[in-house]
Amino acid sequence: MVILGALAITSCQNNTTVSKKYFDIDSLIDKQLVYLEKTGASLTKVASIDSVNDKANFKPDSAAWAKELEVFRHLDIINKPIYVDAYDITDGQKDVNSNLIVRSFTANKEIPVKSLKLFYQGSPQRLRKLEAILNEQNSLYYTSRKLSLELEDVNEQLILSRYNVRGVQKMILRDSVRFSIASKVIY
Repeated sequence: MVILGALAITSCQNNTTVSKKYFDIDSLIDKQLVYLEKTGASLTKVASIDSVNDKANFKPDSAAWAKELEVFRHLDIINKPIYVDAYDITDGQKDVNSNLIVRSFTANKEIPVKSLKLFYQGSPQRLRKLEAILNEQNSLYYTSRKLSLELEDVNEQLILSRYNVRGVQKMILRDSVRFSIASKVIY
């Protein structure tokens, strides 16, 4: 009996891997952060709020890259156990604008990540593009963002080439504000 208890405790302690039901976004971002830091990549970024535009070129350090891509980590909430059956999944559809195949996750409940589309070439491991719609709302504000992240295959490794965030934010007692950020990674 003591041996069975010890085995049960040991097996629980060794099970440190957490499977992601839909798509492991955190792992994708982590791999990109390592590559961006290793290559010393720089960034060209165009941001606009309503009709005011600004452009910047800079070379982010590891902390700045993490902050740049943080918004995409919010998408990983699709893997929370509470959302296990919250998405309708379709796969194998051809993208009308490219030669890519699309796997779509569409929310069937009222949850923050409304949709997630993965565009891939041949197999889902060869991801080329990710698109998502993320909405957040509380008593003070409402925001809706469309996120897009594009990857290129360089020497059998997927690397980040560009990402965009577009959306609208409405705060209580204020007008809606439209914003967009278009970023291109330069290696």
